[in-house]
Amino acid sequence: MKLIYPYFKKNAVKILIGLLCMILVDATQLIIPQIIKEAIDTLSLAGPDRGRLIRQCSYIIALGIFMAVLRYGWRNLLMGSSRDVEKGIRDDLFNHILHQDMAFHNRMKTGDIMAHATSDINHVRMAFGFGLIVLVDTVLLGGATLAIMFWTHPKLTALAMIPMPLLVFLTRYLGKKMFVFHKTAQESFSQLTEIVRESFFGIRIIKVFNFEPIVGRKVQISAKDYFNKNLKRAFVTALLRPLLGFFFNLSTLIIIFYGGYLVMEKTLTAGELVAFIQYLGILAWPVIAIGWMTNLFQRGMASLKRINAMLDTAPEVRSAANAVVPKTFRSGICFNRVGFSYASGSPVISDMNLTWDEGSKIGISGPPGSGKTSLVQLIPRLYNPNQGNITIGGHDLAGIDLDFLREKIAFMPQESFLFSGTIKDNIVMGKPMKKNDLDRIIQVCCLEQTLSDMPDGLDTVVGERGITLSGGQKQRIALARTLSVPRPIIILDDPISQLDTQTASRVISNIHRLNLSATLIVISHRISALASSDQIFILKEGRIDHQGSHDTLIRTDRFYAESFRVQQFEDAHHA
Repeated sequence: MKLIYPYFKKNAVKILIGLLCMILVDATQLIIPQIIKEAIDTLSLAGPDRGRLIRQCSYIIALGIFMAVLRYGWRNLLMGSSRDVEKGIRDDLFNHILHQDMAFHNRMKTGDIMAHATSDINHVRMAFGFGLIVLVDTVLLGGATLAIMFWTHPKLTALAMIPMPLLVFLTRYLGKKMFVFHKTAQESFSQLTEIVRESFFGIRIIKVFNFEPIVGRKVQISAKDYFNKNLKRAFVTALLRPLLGFFFNLSTLIIIFYGGYLVMEKTLTAGELVAFIQYLGILAWPVIAIGWMTNLFQRGMASLKRINAMLDTAPEVRSAANAVVPKTFRSGICFNRVGFSYASGSPVISDMNLTWDEGSKIGISGPPGSGKTSLVQLIPRLYNPNQGNITIGGHDLAGIDLDFLREKIAFMPQESFLFSGTIKDNIVMGKPMKKNDLDRIIQVCCLEQTLSDMPDGLDTVVGERGITLSGGQKQRIALARTLSVPRPIIILDDPISQLDTQTASRVISNIHRLNLSATLIVISHRISALASSDQIFILKEGRIDHQGSHDTLIRTDRFYAESFRVQQFEDAHHA
C-alpha cells in the first residue's frame, strides 16, 4: 500500500470530489423507488390525480439527468486518478529497473520485467480504480438500501437475506482461489513473453538453422501452460457471477411470494412492494459487486505483491551514503589485490595488482575466458570486486559518486547494440553536439563512405537493433557513440573485431590521435590494435601472464609472438 499512497495523496482532492459525486448519485438512486412507490399508489386510487402523476414522472426525469451528470463526473475524476496511479507506478518501476546493477539484469528475464510493467500494473490500476468505486458502492449504497428495506418491512427483508451468508462464504473461498490462480497465471505469462521476445530477437538464427519448428513448439508449450492456468482463473471468475445471480433470484422469489401475500392481506401497499423489489434491484449491484470486487482486489494484490518484490530489490552497485564528487578528477587507475567472480562462483579475476598512469595507452589481450572484459567492467562499477579495491586518481571507486564516475568514463562493450532510430540518434543520444564535432567523430570512425552510400546519410533509420546494417557498420556507429563526448577514461572492448584490416588500422590510429590526454584502454585479439600501446597485458585464467611493450612481448611471450605472426600472414594474404 505504501507504493500507492503517494499517488492517492497527490490526487486526494479529485478523489474526494469524485466520491462526493458518487454518494450524491447513490442517494438520488435511493429516492427514485420512493417516487415510483407514490406513483403506483396514486394509480391504485379510485380517482387518480393526473397532475400529481405528471409531477412524479418529471421528478424521475430530472433526477435521471442529475444522476447522469454526476455519474460522468465521478467516473472522470476517479478513473482519471487510477490512471495517474498507473502512470506513477510504471514510472517508478521503470526508473527502479534502470538503476539496478548488471547482476540484477543477468538474473531477471526481460519477459518477466515486461509482464510487471504491463499486465501487473494494469491489474493494480483496476483494483484501486474500479475496486475503490465498487467498495464505496457496496458499503454506502448497499448499507443504505438495506436500511430502507428494513424500515419498510423488517420481516420481509430478513427473509430476503436468508441466502446471503452462504453467498459470503462462497465469495471468500473463491477469492482465495482467485489469488493463487492469478499469481500462477501471471508467472506463466512472464515466461511466455520472454520466449516470444527471445524468438524475435534471434529471428536470424532461427531462419538460418531452420529452427522454426523447435521454437514454434516451445511457444506452443508455454502458450498452452498459460492457457491452462488462465483457464483456472477464468473458471473461478465465470462461476462467481452466476452464483451471485442465483442467490439474488432466490431473494426475489422470497419477496414476490411473501410480499404478494402481505399485499393481499392489506399490510403492504402495491407501491411499497414495487419499491421493495426496486430496492432489491439496487441491492443486486452491491451484492454482485462483492464478487467483482473480490476478483479485482485478489488480482490487484497478487500483482502488487509481484511489483513490490521487484521494487524491494536493492542494487549491490550503488553510490554510498557518504560518496564524494572529487573537485579534480585524475584518470590514473590502480588495482590493489582485486578478485572478482560472478554469481556462478568460480573466480574470474584473481589477486590483480595493476597501476595505469594518467594519459597512458593500455592494451589488453589473452585467450577467450581469461577475464579481459570482466576486468574493465570493474572500472565503471558495472560490478563490484569481491576482494581488494580499485582507485582512480587516489580515490577508492566505492567512495566516488556513481553518476559522477560514469560521466568520466566512455565505455564501448563487445556488443554493438543500436537503438531503433536514425544513425545520428544513435551517435548523439539526445546530447547537443556541434556539426564540426560530429563530423570529426565520423572521420575518426571511418564512417564517411558508409554515410555517403546511404540515401539519407545520418538520418538513415537503422531499424530494430540496427538490423539493416552490417556488423562492421554497427560497430563503427557504436564506437562513434562512445567517442562523441570527450572523457578522461576511454575503454574499448574489442572495438574492431568486425572491421577489415585496413579500416581497423585507420580507426585505431585515429583513436590514438583523438584525445591524447585520456587514459585509453583497448581490449583486442588483433595485435595491430595494441601495438602502439604504452603497455600491453596478456591475461590468462584471470591473472597477468605477461606484460610489457609490443617489442618486449614479441621477444618474451610466445602466445603474443605467434598471434602477431599469424595475423601478419593473414593480413598480407587478404591484401
